[in-house]
Amino acid sequence: MKKIICLILTVLCMGVVSCKKFLDTVPTDQLVPDNYYDTEAKLINALAGVYQPLSSPGVYGDALFDALGAPTDEGFYARSGQTTGTMVYNFDYGNADLSNFWNTLFRGVERANLLIKNINIAQMDESKRQVILGEALFLRGYYYYLLVTYFGDVPLKTEPTPSVSGVNIPRTPSKQVYDQILADMQAAEAKVSTATVLGSPSRVSKTTVEGILARVCLQMAGYPLNDESKYAEALKWAKMVQASGEHALNKSYRQLFINMHQDLYDIKESMWEMDYKGTGADGSGNQNRLGNTNGIALSANFDQVGYSYGFVNTTAKLFNLYQPGDLRRDWNIAPFSYNTTTNPVSYNYFTPAQIYNRNASKWRREYELSAVKAKNYTPINFPVLRYADVLLMIAEAENHINGPTAVAYDAINQVRRRGFGLDPATAGVTQNVLNTVTLATTGNTGYLTTNVNIPVTFTGGGGTGATGMAVVATTGKVTAVAILNPGSGYTSAPTVNIGNAWQPNTAYTTGTQVYNGNNLYTVTTSGTSTAMGPTQTAGASTAATTGAVFTYAGQRATATVTIASSPVDLGGLTKDQFQLALQDERARELCYEAQRKPDLIRWGIWVQTMNNVAAEIRANGGSFAYGALAGSNITSRNLLYPIPASELTVNNAATQNPGW
Repeated sequence: MKKIICLILTVLCMGVVSCKKFLDTVPTDQLVPDNYYDTEAKLINALAGVYQPLSSPGVYGDALFDALGAPTDEGFYARSGQTTGTMVYNFDYGNADLSNFWNTLFRGVERANLLIKNINIAQMDESKRQVILGEALFLRGYYYYLLVTYFGDVPLKTEPTPSVSGVNIPRTPSKQVYDQILADMQAAEAKVSTATVLGSPSRVSKTTVEGILARVCLQMAGYPLNDESKYAEALKWAKMVQASGEHALNKSYRQLFINMHQDLYDIKESMWEMDYKGTGADGSGNQNRLGNTNGIALSANFDQVGYSYGFVNTTAKLFNLYQPGDLRRDWNIAPFSYNTTTNPVSYNYFTPAQIYNRNASKWRREYELSAVKAKNYTPINFPVLRYADVLLMIAEAENHINGPTAVAYDAINQVRRRGFGLDPATAGVTQNVLNTVTLATTGNTGYLTTNVNIPVTFTGGGGTGATGMAVVATTGKVTAVAILNPGSGYTSAPTVNIGNAWQPNTAYTTGTQVYNGNNLYTVTTSGTSTAMGPTQTAGASTAATTGAVFTYAGQRATATVTIASSPVDLGGLTKDQFQLALQDERARELCYEAQRKPDLIRWGIWVQTMNNVAAEIRANGGSFAYGALAGSNITSRNLLYPIPASELTVNNAATQNPGW
């Protein structure tokens, strides 16, 4: 399905809105005469312009998963030399990233106001007009939601700016801003099309509006408004999404995000995405930096993988939140780094102790379909709202109102089951999985350094499905064994098999390595093996005896593995325990999706959490102790960003936030 340059915007030949016909539109960024809005096509062009600021680098194109959104208890900015800027919370109100964020959001507000003001000029089908109006109203509300969340009181404008002299507008109290957000979004909910009609998550659907309304209400229920009544409203809107029957969890967490790399729209779970196209090589398209600034680091621009700066690394807190068998951990947090000395690249898997080394890896450029990858831009889509988030909002609001009821448990446990690779509808499963591999201290010599990664298999133990990979270092030793799939059903520790076992009647080529018994052999003359395997502990076998010639390389590497039992479904918790479990589950499920900071602030634990994470990194981060800088710098003033200098310079009626 083709993507548009800014967002996929569609026109219906009959009915309301469809995704059968697409227009590549180029939004304008200026005040225009009334005749600009005099046709349906021009209104759609204007609507594209209202969407566009959200996908720009100042918002979801980079800032909210990079400089403005990276430092949380989920991750830190992995640059030891970075001592100033928003990414380490050492900045002032003149910061350029902050100014760009503010200006981009207000650009969206202005475009929405212009479209709403001129919505009735065109002669067109009224049902189509109402859909466009609904999306514009919602987007104005969403721009203000971001503004009030990050800046608090902001100037509230519901009319286009009449002239350059009309910019001295006082900041409106947050409660009034939220009231306008709710009014805009509730009006939009009755006007926009359903997800089924739209067919892609690029435009806002009815259930998307309902899901975001639930998010807004939960934000209002927490700090700083603490409006308890909004929990019931959040639950109402989130349950409307659930009751619609339009959405469900993708059974594969991993595949859900691969889809976002490859233009495969999953409207069941991914309810609203920032939609991107192309690599920028042709001077067109709409690209972002997802996977480029926050992917798995690669300093060589191999088209197989794609360049990535790897600015964001995990915290030990997030890594340790995952139970054994939770498949989300090794998708969200890189279990390997790229070996840049080979092309195509290979993987260097980390040892269990190497936690802070790991990049955020929810978006991996190696899954892009572009034959030639741009160094600094990607076409990967960013999810703004997923159905998993809606389920977690149901669980949180229900628990707050009624305690941990069956409704709350069902919602959170659906998300958890999918995380373990289970059917979300199957209850009561406990996963018995492989947990930690430990290399033996004896043996482990003679491995070829040209074979950087070698397979690991697991036999016995009563379970199935486990796979692994071993890393061979330049010393010719296996230095790490990673569990790629923890499997299930294990009742005892299986045998760990590193590399490939010798097999009879098999064609072997020169350079292949096999083990037989406790010995490692290298094939030095190709041929087909006989029924007699190599057994010597020095020198080479003879072709007459073994077919292919096997030369002794050393004692093979061996290892042991432990198993762990992980209850998947939650149960038997108090209300407070359920809330804590919910907070952890949101981190496991939604990490690196620009939700964590607003969550921690509305729960009233932002400053304390970040200070605690900083202390942990300082104590245990070793060479990554610099990652504590952001959390150490955070104080109560960081509950809000300062009003940017660019605004204070032109708006004489604006005031500054406390502490700035």
